[in-house]
Amino acid sequence: MATRADSPDPDDLKIRQTSDRTVIRPQDAVDFKPGTDRGSLDANAFCQSVIDRRNASEKYKIDHEIARGGMGAIIKAGDVDLQRLTVLKAILPNVKEDPGLFRRFITEARITAGLEHPNIIPVHDLGVLPDGTPYFSMKLVQGESLAEILRRVDAGDPAYTERYSLYALLSIFRKVCDAIAFAHSKEIIHRDIKPANIMLAKFGEVLVMDWGLARSSHFDEPPPPASLFGSKDDGDRTRFGVIKGTPSYMPPELAKGLADQVDHRTDIFLLGSTLYTIAALQSPYSGDDVYEILANAKSGSFVDPALRAPDRDIPPELSNIILKAMEYKPDDRYQSVEEMSAAIDELLAGHTTSVRRTFATGDFIIREGEMGTEAYMIARGEVEVYKGIHGQLVPLMRLAKGDTVGEMSVISPAPRSASVKALRETEVIVITMDLIERALDKLPPWMGKIVAALSERLRVANDNVHPLAHGDCSYHVLNQLLMLYPRHGTPTTDTLSQNRTLTLNSEDTITEISTSLCAARDPVIHVFAKLFQKGLLRPRGKDRFMIPSYKLLVEFTEFCREQNGFETAFPADAATTALFATEYAVVARHVLPDAGETDAEMKTTVQYTSEKILGCKSSDEIPACFERLYNELVAAQSKK
Repeated sequence: MATRADSPDPDDLKIRQTSDRTVIRPQDAVDFKPGTDRGSLDANAFCQSVIDRRNASEKYKIDHEIARGGMGAIIKAGDVDLQRLTVLKAILPNVKEDPGLFRRFITEARITAGLEHPNIIPVHDLGVLPDGTPYFSMKLVQGESLAEILRRVDAGDPAYTERYSLYALLSIFRKVCDAIAFAHSKEIIHRDIKPANIMLAKFGEVLVMDWGLARSSHFDEPPPPASLFGSKDDGDRTRFGVIKGTPSYMPPELAKGLADQVDHRTDIFLLGSTLYTIAALQSPYSGDDVYEILANAKSGSFVDPALRAPDRDIPPELSNIILKAMEYKPDDRYQSVEEMSAAIDELLAGHTTSVRRTFATGDFIIREGEMGTEAYMIARGEVEVYKGIHGQLVPLMRLAKGDTVGEMSVISPAPRSASVKALRETEVIVITMDLIERALDKLPPWMGKIVAALSERLRVANDNVHPLAHGDCSYHVLNQLLMLYPRHGTPTTDTLSQNRTLTLNSEDTITEISTSLCAARDPVIHVFAKLFQKGLLRPRGKDRFMIPSYKLLVEFTEFCREQNGFETAFPADAATTALFATEYAVVARHVLPDAGETDAEMKTTVQYTSEKILGCKSSDEIPACFERLYNELVAAQSKK
């Protein structure tokens, strides 16, 4: 039995405040092994030792500090009674002195203790160290955080890339969903779900950690302290205040501090943010500092994960799950974790719900000359295939249920060679390369390899015909972007600077550029991904973007042209950048050659009316003029 004389010195357990930081004074290293006898046990002596115990110093042997968070230090310790390793979360001195934070510390212990689930860190007991420092003990998890694993995968560590495939990571995420669903059944919201708060133990355990920001209907919400952010570069640290959570992951309602709008769907957004990071290996929000990150979180401005990380080959179904979970409005998200889990289960099982589209009589299913990456199988209805010859649509064939159109675009994205129109209401099944690859996975390996090899040879042969199939197409993509931005950009207000700007739809812009260049979408997507990564493009909302400096993008485009050695008829020292044009004025910046003079806005440039140019009497005649001009162009080219 331990006596006062041989009790550990309380100072050995004390959390000391030094001039630079709080430190833990360790005792001897602790190394309990389960199931081993530590000397003979006498029942009476054991019971009496527990009854006579003065404090936690006799129950736990302190080893060393593992880590620390906003409220407590995590200490490795040995449980003397159970002869096992454990961890203590001991409150920090400054937190103990703050009534609101102290209440949150105790609330965290009680909330976590009430969540008895295989995927939630278990709490063993709540007590006080000899120096009066409150603590609660938890299971010692020997493993790595999901954040560290994703960093290793992103770095290309072979041991991690082989072990943690996207399928394996989704299986891990699925267990996280189970934990959060259980918490929601107990009316508890986590509010800080992120990869750093998910631990993977050595033998497959997945545990959701750090319930310090959790809110329960059974506990009063502690009043927040006055501070918000400690430093401008702290975008991935949890902070207390009116805004609680991690800006790189948080939903708009948390970023805005709208406590009354926070509910279980807030956790669903955070699950979506975590899944985004699993898929793209990057957190959803980015920025130069925490304030820009927070501004993006408030407006829900992030890049589609498939566009953010094109090299990851994120399945469209996974992108759709992420985007639905991260919808700006809570009503548009999944309404329960179980609903989101069901979508993940379908993806893990390889079940792809066929996308179907319906076309009314007379609608074009495919238009000649458009870029395409999809084929269509007719489920019901009837279509006619047309070919444009000398400006006229010439019927080629009629197709019905069971027939397919647009097959070549699946193998090698290219402009459509013919048009397809619905003769009556027609429903089609959309066929993509991803869908084909998943179907091949279910065939015998030799069959899948033969089909894949034939498709690849056909794709390579088709790609070799196009001048942009190989090599760097950055200049061409950038040049198209510079032309599209002033022409199709929608005026809006920048959420960070509150100044006027223009935005474009990301998907529409990529499609338009690939169509204009008659090139595949993949190289265009890779150029956009790099521009987003380097900040030359910035997301506005989940599907639009802005150009933060049009001048910089012009200069970078010129640099790419020079690197590729492309000739240009325009002098290098002259640039006209049209911001927008109306029927009566063009707003542009023009640098005069040689003179070095700048006219910032040339609103008085001559703009003749369309009727005058085309020789029309009224605007009603313009479409007919266009049609005649187009037919003349086609006829002139057919004579060559």
